[in-house]
Amino acid sequence: MTTAPSTLDELTLHKLLRYFEQQPLPRKAILHPDQDINRLIHSAELPSANFRNAAVLIPIREGSVILTLRTEHLSSHPGQVSFPGGTTDASDVDAIATALRESEEEIGVRAESVQVIGQLGNLLMPSGYCVTPVVGILAAGTRLTPSPREVDHIFGVPISIALNCASYQRTRVMLMDTEREVLEFHHEGYRIWGATATILHHLALELEAVDTLA
Repeated sequence: MTTAPSTLDELTLHKLLRYFEQQPLPRKAILHPDQDINRLIHSAELPSANFRNAAVLIPIREGSVILTLRTEHLSSHPGQVSFPGGTTDASDVDAIATALRESEEEIGVRAESVQVIGQLGNLLMPSGYCVTPVVGILAAGTRLTPSPREVDHIFGVPISIALNCASYQRTRVMLMDTEREVLEFHHEGYRIWGATATILHHLALELEAVDTLA
């Protein structure tokens, strides 16, 4: 007999596991909240052959999504909240290998401490990257050690918040001299927005349709 989830975090985790059991591959692409970006990345202006592959890990530890705050001196997205991840190396056999390698480099999590439960569809970025999010559950008590070069510090957001569509709001920001629509939510002083929020919101939408009774 299976014990029913007793908290919102446990229910969300149960739905997440069911999602990867129920949904066939390939999974749907992740769309940006700004339709102008979606039109751009699917146009001849950004041929698919020009995209560079990258992957991120969505780490879940003890009911929380683990996120990083990037250091201020980085050339790309300094001081912003992100997942551990990066560009695919020639030695990486797939997106999972990329996500796990980058996670060990950035937050000190070894691959054997991660139970990979699935991956999402790709997110095409106007910067020319094709990002594959990989979802993994960290073993209880897994120690997280931020890389001082890339990560200012590490924090967690309960999955019942991070994977709840009601947590998100739409706003407009200036990106590369153009006003764009983005998703964001705030948690304990952190602003989670941009690609990180887009990926989490996409997964939250996917979970809404999961049959948890099966």
